[in-house]
Amino acid sequence: MQHILYSVQTRTHPGNVRENNEDALGTVLDWREVLELGDDVLQQRGHLFAVADGMGGHAAGEVASNLAISTLFTEYYTNEWVDPKTTLAAAIKTANQAIFEMAGDNAAMSGMGTTLVAALYQPEQWLIANVGDSRAYLFRTGKIRQVTQDHSWVAEQVSSGILTQDQASHHPLRNVITRSLGGEATVNVDFFSLDARPGDIVLLCSDGLSNVVSEKEMGKILHAYTLDEAAERLLGLSLERGAPDNVTFALVQLIGDGRRRSRSLLPWLAIIAAVLILGGFVYWSFVRQAPSPAGPAKSPVVAIGTFTPVVTPAVTSGPSVSAPASPPASTPATPTAPSSTPGMSAAGESSARLGHENAVVFATPDPADARTLLFVSGQGRVEPISEDEDWETLIVVTDAGETFSATLDKARYVGHQTTIVGGQVALAGYAQETTQGGEQALEPLLLLSPFDDSDAFAVIWRADDDALQTFAQRFGLDDRLTPAPDSRIIHLNR
Repeated sequence: MQHILYSVQTRTHPGNVRENNEDALGTVLDWREVLELGDDVLQQRGHLFAVADGMGGHAAGEVASNLAISTLFTEYYTNEWVDPKTTLAAAIKTANQAIFEMAGDNAAMSGMGTTLVAALYQPEQWLIANVGDSRAYLFRTGKIRQVTQDHSWVAEQVSSGILTQDQASHHPLRNVITRSLGGEATVNVDFFSLDARPGDIVLLCSDGLSNVVSEKEMGKILHAYTLDEAAERLLGLSLERGAPDNVTFALVQLIGDGRRRSRSLLPWLAIIAAVLILGGFVYWSFVRQAPSPAGPAKSPVVAIGTFTPVVTPAVTSGPSVSAPASPPASTPATPTAPSSTPGMSAAGESSARLGHENAVVFATPDPADARTLLFVSGQGRVEPISEDEDWETLIVVTDAGETFSATLDKARYVGHQTTIVGGQVALAGYAQETTQGGEQALEPLLLLSPFDDSDAFAVIWRADDDALQTFAQRFGLDDRLTPAPDSRIIHLNR
């Protein structure tokens, strides 16, 4: 069984000039209940996202784009199944026919049409489809690139060498498209197949975004901010620059995927991972704990939906830690316990309340060996020490600007080797002695990723098989640990 976790952010706005919003967008999450899609259907057919940019007078563009989205999702998820590409192509062609026939039957809608860009995610694969000049971008390991090719007059001139890319971006005919849904009785669809990796962000957008925000600017924003913050900044920048057209986009970020593995193999995998990286481990399950505002859900629920990364509140305490020059020692030095620690009892016993006074940094003495256990949350990224090393450095920058780092063994990722760029993560580990430079090292215990909007975190890296239990017990979270195949979800008490 394949396991999927991702985060989705969507935005659509009429812009500063247009009265109507002729763009439309859709995600599998919008249509799951409408089409009564079970988990077996989503396992087979994958997770679909799409953006359409309509055109035509008398609000016909709005009709065309919405008809394209509704037909696309209905046909793809309910029509006879062949394979992803064949079934998706058939759904797009049916949408084209529906728009073409409606335009022919209604004089007021004559000539209406729409662009369409769609992304289908299945474990380890992206399938991108496009008609027109709405675009798909892939952001991976800090770099962004356009996946689709515009079906527009200026794009053809650039391909022919007549115009430069800069000239095309400012050309008065840059909005003239050469292919659309509804323009003809038949339509040609371009497809692009990509491997999918944890950390990938796919951006689908209408030209209302791409015409005013450059690819380089998109990449910088996706690199610097969490997904929800990036979405706000992309929309905000478009509006600041006048937004002469409707602005619509969808951001889809993969958190994890892979295949199941047996716990009995973990010791062996840790030994051979330095020689052979086994891709395809599952570190996410379809089991989802969906707590209500009043408390956690009574039983796990299959999790294949979206979630908004947890926006961590400001840090109120905690040391700054710099990147160690080498992998952490197996037995770190014992630091002096802080005189006042959030969550500490009067007797000095190990206890803590995560989220106490909106703090995200905690230190609690371990009664077993008196080490100080820290929990920090913020923007995280992984930096390989070198290409041939089996270790890499994790950097976590909290909202207060404090920097923590630890050296991770690549063999200990619960799933794929992960590169985290501009994403919200949490790190638990033991503080080590102060170095000669006055900085501290952190011996990592767990690396966690926000799971949903209810203060839940999923484990994506752990120091050993007992790391999760160690963390949960010492922070009093045993009853907040939700078991799932090949991964664990922790719900933090706020």
